[in-house]
Amino acid sequence: MKAASVLLNAAKQQTRKKGKVDVPVEMYPLFAAVGVAITSLGYFTYRHFAYDKQLRLWKNPDLSNLDVVLNKAAEEEKSKSE
Repeated sequence: MKAASVLLNAAKQQTRKKGKVDVPVEMYPLFAAVGVAITSLGYFTYRHFAYDKQLRLWKNPDLSNLDVVLNKAAEEEKSKSE
């Protein structure tokens, strides 16, 4: 255990002197995978917001079914009351 603590302290002192942290080579695939995931998240989110016709981001009465639903409910109430 003594050798491990000596090596750990030596590694800490070496990184303090340089001013930058050494990244192990084993981490590069992880960074690449996270980069691909973030890029695809941005792409698919943009594509969903830009091209989805059922998603209403702006006021567009032509795409709204609200009038149909409200008129149907009003007709049902009117027919029940008669």
